[in-house]
Amino acid sequence: MVGNKLDLLKLEISYYLDLPYSKNILKDGKIIKEKFLGGKGNCRQIATETIRLAQKQNLDLTKLTNQEFYNFQKKNYIGIDCSGLATQLLNFYFETKLNPRKISANMLTSAPISKEIKTDEAKTGDLIRQKNGHHVLFIVEKQGNIITYVDSSHEGRGVKFGKADLTDKNFQHNGFFRLN
Repeated sequence: MVGNKLDLLKLEISYYLDLPYSKNILKDGKIIKEKFLGGKGNCRQIATETIRLAQKQNLDLTKLTNQEFYNFQKKNYIGIDCSGLATQLLNFYFETKLNPRKISANMLTSAPISKEIKTDEAKTGDLIRQKNGHHVLFIVEKQGNIITYVDSSHEGRGVKFGKADLTDKNFQHNGFFRLN
């Protein structure tokens, strides 16, 4: 492999960027509408399904604008949720074997999978818990007090990079976590 580990991680993340946010719809803890792989597939599975559906619908993906491409995936329930993205990136970066279909944001940021760390210890591959365990951010890199992260959210319209200043009192989180 050419490049350092961080460069390879950034390349892997690029395959997920701009994917729609997608997750199964639950009621009383039971799936009432299943999305493609429950919003937990890896970038290769998502690309294969996107191509398969486009061929089935006689659609030339190369002629779509970025927005049309996004809308096609969203309409066909293709995308990824925050814990699916974080798990796929953890598996890539650390070569772990976590099953994204069986892990939630809360589980990723709880024992036995991870342990809480001090904010100033955060580094690439660590996780930030938000919304009382209903959302997770994956830290891509840290430079001083500034972190770059990636996540998938409905509000953010899918997979996007973000930045946060760790000294900013308005940056909301419920802790920083590292895989055990």
